Amino acid sequence: MKKTVLKILILTLILVSCRQNNKSESIASELTKITDEFKLEFLTQILSDSSKSRLLYDKRELISNLPAMGPPQLPIDPNNSGRTISHFEFISDTLKINDIDFVRKQVRENKNFDISTIEKNGFKVIDVEKYRENEIQWDSINKIADKYYEENKMIDFYSFLHVTKPIFNKELNLAYVRFRSGSGGMTRIYEKQNGIWQMKYEFDEWIE
Repeated sequence: MKKTVLKILILTLILVSCRQNNKSESIASELTKITDEFKLEFLTQILSDSSKSRLLYDKRELISNLPAMGPPQLPIDPNNSGRTISHFEFISDTLKINDIDFVRKQVRENKNFDISTIEKNGFKVIDVEKYRENEIQWDSINKIADKYYEENKMIDFYSFLHVTKPIFNKELNLAYVRFRSGSGGMTRIYEKQNGIWQMKYEFDEWIE
């Protein structure tokens, strides 16, 4: 009897391990499609948008290569009224992925994606990452931006746009991205239709 129970336990552990390995391999395969080029194409499209939902009014506006913003207001965990759900869970639910690991691994891989690459498509990037590494304060960085706009005769422009690195669903037709401009920001979901990324909806607007 003990041997039978032990065999069942071993087989169960093997099956669980195989399922976990298969899931990891599936996620790895899906993530290979989310290349840096794919992310760059997405950012280029949404930053080039000239509709009412446009983010930039002039392609010379500065874009930060270091998105500086806190997480959104997260809903209460339905299983624990004393805490909110995690940001990973929130993104997974919002994109209807139902796979937190898929989101978590995208966030991890996004660390290697350099937003500054959008410069090759004609945008202007301010190297906030370097300034912060050199312990330059935000007030001083804002003055650098103000000087840039003054030198380029860009009246009524100030500060710079913060853009988070995008997170996609598995079908690669929905994207989660957050923005901050000046003292306010918002979260947006973009949808790809006929090869074009368009804003699907906007939420979590905030002002400091």
